[in-house]
Amino acid sequence: MASAKTFERDEVEHAFRHYFMTGPVHEDWVAWGKLFLDGAPYNDHYYGTFHGPEEIAYFLDGTMSFAAHVYSPLVWYNIDGNQVVYKVVNRADNPEPGGAPIEFPSLQVIQYAGDGKWASEEDWWTPQEMKLFNQRYTEARERAGQSGPFPLSRRDWGEWVDWARLPEGTDPKPSWLGRDIKPITHIKEMTKGVRHPRPASAGRG
Repeated sequence: MASAKTFERDEVEHAFRHYFMTGPVHEDWVAWGKLFLDGAPYNDHYYGTFHGPEEIAYFLDGTMSFAAHVYSPLVWYNIDGNQVVYKVVNRADNPEPGGAPIEFPSLQVIQYAGDGKWASEEDWWTPQEMKLFNQRYTEARERAGQSGPFPLSRRDWGEWVDWARLPEGTDPKPSWLGRDIKPITHIKEMTKGVRHPRPASAGRG
């Protein structure tokens, strides 16, 4: 639920930077989930809606542990009152030397609730673009002679937002690493949250 109070832009900016560095940059999805209010809806238009810190962390730890090669450079963000709209590219470093990163975009809308917490998030991305991304990455790995687990490679955060990146020389340490987290490989494996009804023509994941 959106706050009835409109917060100062500096406060929203500070909270957003902490939010983005905690989640997409440092990949601490447990701490990131705790930045949402209890019961806050996190609506992914493909996977479903997850409510509150525990379900949000479950969703991100599960999906991102399956896609260890994917990270999310920030392309741009816009603050309007309590609302932040931002775009990332879901990126994988190309396994082929000198190859351009492989990526697809997504758009997010979040609502600030005060005290460093967020009231909701909406995510939009296109399943067909994700499928093409997966296909291109798999083919590049085959050409490069790679097999086995996906690498934790985060080489190129882009030139868009200078603060939204891992410090040079910092190794990624996502919250699922070294924990007994079952990777979620398919939407049918989700045991928390609410699935959205999808038309018959929707892409299958």
